[in-house]
Amino acid sequence: MRIAAGILILVSLTAARSEQIPNPAPKDEVRVRTLTLVTDELPQADRKLVVNSLRNQAYSPGEFEELVRLQLRNLGYAYARVEDAELTSVREQNKDKSADVSVKVEPGAQYRLGSIRFKGATLFPPEQLRSQFPLQTGSFFCATSIQRGLERLRTLYEEKGYINFGAIPKTEADDAHHIIDLVVDMDEGSKFVFGHLVLDGIEPHAGDGQALVASWSNVQGKTYNPELLQNWLASNWPGGKEALNRMKALQETEPHQVNIRLQFP
Repeated sequence: MRIAAGILILVSLTAARSEQIPNPAPKDEVRVRTLTLVTDELPQADRKLVVNSLRNQAYSPGEFEELVRLQLRNLGYAYARVEDAELTSVREQNKDKSADVSVKVEPGAQYRLGSIRFKGATLFPPEQLRSQFPLQTGSFFCATSIQRGLERLRTLYEEKGYINFGAIPKTEADDAHHIIDLVVDMDEGSKFVFGHLVLDGIEPHAGDGQALVASWSNVQGKTYNPELLQNWLASNWPGGKEALNRMKALQETEPHQVNIRLQFP
């Protein structure tokens, strides 16, 4: 039995797939033997935190400056400048390439988080939106913590069916007091429901497709929810939730439904 998928807008379930299929390591990665931050402005304690977070790890040489910048931004140096990454004493042994790395750093002032405000939000109260961000007011600004908060915002909306939710973070800096306020400009989008189940490929056993379609009738029409979808997979699809890497969400703007395409092994 073969059921072909129609032409629809494909939206990959990136977060789910990334957990199942690790990205292969690039061949040009270099392990950091030592890391030297060329600066007279960074306190020794913060210097050690940055160095220890990156040392003995392998990265593409083009990533070194951005990685150091991110670590500094996680320590409150929101506008740090990092440039001129230099690799010396490069060695290669048993396909393991390593080097001593140095970068020039201008950390600038260390900022703390002020308020977090939300624009365009109507579905959830401000305090619930704020609770998605683990960083507390008065703590040092942390770029990674802000990113996690934005990801949790997306999850909050997706669980209610708002899969085309979008958020743009903007910072407002008080340079006199070294405080950064975060303003999150939100587009809540529209609520989506589960549409049709679309099967593709050759079914392993006769009747498998019909059984899946019949089971899907219990899901179709309900508000889209990633957990509901995963639970359905766990109960009905061979391999359970591991089948996420065989799944595509097919988004139709009208009538705001998400068809699910599954590829038979």
